[in-house]
Amino acid sequence: MFQVELELDKLISQAVTENASDIHFDATKDGLLIRFRIDGVLDIHEKIEQDAADKLINRIKIMSGMDISEKRLPQDGRWCWQGKDKKDVMLRVSSLPSVYGETIVCRIVGSENCYKSLEQLGMTEEVRQIVINLLQRPYGLLLISGPTGSGKTSTLYALLRLLNTVTDNVISLENPVEADIPGAIQVQINPKAGLTFPKALRAVLRQDPDTIMVGEIRDRETAELAVQAALTGHRVLATIHTNTALGVRERLLDMGIEDYLVRATLLGVIAQRLVRRKTSCGFCGRLALYELLALPDNSVDWTHCEQYVRPTLLESGTLAVRMGLTTVDEVRRNGIEIRGV
Repeated sequence: MFQVELELDKLISQAVTENASDIHFDATKDGLLIRFRIDGVLDIHEKIEQDAADKLINRIKIMSGMDISEKRLPQDGRWCWQGKDKKDVMLRVSSLPSVYGETIVCRIVGSENCYKSLEQLGMTEEVRQIVINLLQRPYGLLLISGPTGSGKTSTLYALLRLLNTVTDNVISLENPVEADIPGAIQVQINPKAGLTFPKALRAVLRQDPDTIMVGEIRDRETAELAVQAALTGHRVLATIHTNTALGVRERLLDMGIEDYLVRATLLGVIAQRLVRRKTSCGFCGRLALYELLALPDNSVDWTHCEQYVRPTLLESGTLAVRMGLTTVDEVRRNGIEIRGV
């Protein structure tokens, strides 16, 4: 007999044990295909029959606060799952109607990478020292860029833990809050309740902050407020979706930020990718490849800005391969075309 609660608990427990970042429940013609994403790669875990699949999907939707009667529209939910060790695991759940039924993806929020230092994430000592110097500037905008799943949040948390939260007022705006930052005030964004990034950011500016962390800049209003905060004497850290460090300027311009404001506020950009870490028996864990744009001041001529990008993603990837930390194929899988290594 299929005991849905026990089976689902067993699935989540195994995914957490194997350090999976996501659990995929894919509706197929013959039932439900369950896959774990481990170190950025999906791997088949098991397949279950349709009758059991329906029960499993309904259980996930109930626990995530979704409407089980609604199967035609996408839904989002959250679920705080607790294992046998009484440790809470936050799941961010998304459902999508497909030809053969509902497909669900559960993102396991707050992985162990969120608690790692910059060194543990793979940042070299040379790059780390430059980043620390940028972080010590009292105001300005420091951005972390990269595609979805490139580890931006983990780097952001590592940066925040370098700040002195005793003497500085550090406030973070996150959706969702993925890990604790000792001494910081962490705000959970809730769009359904009307608490958006722009609304929260306006409120934060009245809270006498020294450092503001914005989980993601994805619209013009958030970008304008972040730039304004940096311009008026605050240190602002945020993530943004671009493929390279130099691409951040174009992204901000596309959002409607004036070029002189970008020059006046931008301290630097950390672009990154995640690659699987090579071991003697295959791959285990991941490390970040970093590209750093460190701007000396606001008089920089953007037409010659390439000189301030060191290292590039290509250089970081090449170094990681030469040191035996990863492979050429793994670096290329992340869109970095290296040769002659």
